[in-house]
Amino acid sequence: MSTPTRPTITDVASRAGVSIAAVSFAVNGCTGVGDDTRRRILEAAEELGWRPSAPARALTSARAGAVGLVLARALGNLEVDPFFIRFLVGVERALASHDEGLLLQVRDSPREEVDPDAYVRLVAEGRVDGFLLTDVQIADPRFALIERLGVPAVVAGRPGPGCSFPSVETEHAAGMAAVVETLIGLGHQRIGFVGGFDRYEYVMRRREEWERALARADLPAGPATHAVLADPLARAATLRVLDHAPTAVVYTSDLLAIGGLAEARRRGLDVPRDLSIAGFDDSPIASPADLASVQIDYAGLGEASAAALMALVCGRPAPNYAPAPPQLVLRGSIGPPRI
Repeated sequence: MSTPTRPTITDVASRAGVSIAAVSFAVNGCTGVGDDTRRRILEAAEELGWRPSAPARALTSARAGAVGLVLARALGNLEVDPFFIRFLVGVERALASHDEGLLLQVRDSPREEVDPDAYVRLVAEGRVDGFLLTDVQIADPRFALIERLGVPAVVAGRPGPGCSFPSVETEHAAGMAAVVETLIGLGHQRIGFVGGFDRYEYVMRRREEWERALARADLPAGPATHAVLADPLARAATLRVLDHAPTAVVYTSDLLAIGGLAEARRRGLDVPRDLSIAGFDDSPIASPADLASVQIDYAGLGEASAAALMALVCGRPAPNYAPAPPQLVLRGSIGPPRI
């Protein structure tokens, strides 16, 4: 004998002919839902016997006991992605002192696309007290959504326009400047750039700092392109840059830089004599590949972000955060250009 399944917010949305977000807004009394639509949603919820826990939690002033973090990533890259491993260590360090848990949801998304429904479900089901927001986009749709959902959030990164949430930042742009200045000091004048998704705020900040560092030395910006880590054409980004004959290429991640090393050697180039290559993040794959890279205190960022979010949840001001300066780790992938 099968046990009847409990209705979900998705069932209510389907019955009422609306989005999951509309259901959440309706049952939580948020604006943006018309009276007729709200009535239809509540009737569908009643017919299905669905009872959201978020309103009950608000009435009792109880907490969910967890903060949410939703990642959109290709699963194959997570095990070697240094940001999230170190970031999560810091997050857990801060949450432990508040007896708060972390509700982590990973969406297997090779194109790294935001899933708004994931945030709506967690709030509608009363499972989180707030959100940590990473992978900040230039025009991030999550800011307006979470503000309408009425839960606190902290941005790990620079939020950009349209964001009312507090943010915690690192000095990663200064790390890119250190790479470029080091290469210029070695004699390089044609320095290319390969970055991740150009919709990400941190990627574009690193590109801007690459351009500024070259401009400070009265050098023109070299060839630049962007690639998706999980895209089969990601390595082709290096080939596009190499077609312009740079003597050095800087990358916004070690994962991209490792692909660049492989493509350079496949083309018969000696690294670093023919081409210098530098990565970013100083991940576990950098040292075995003898890849120069920039080390960022992502654990500190995670701890500060979680501490700031817990302060909001508890009605206190967020503590100040002084990020550790980035460190350029020199290895055998960079050297003077061939004369």
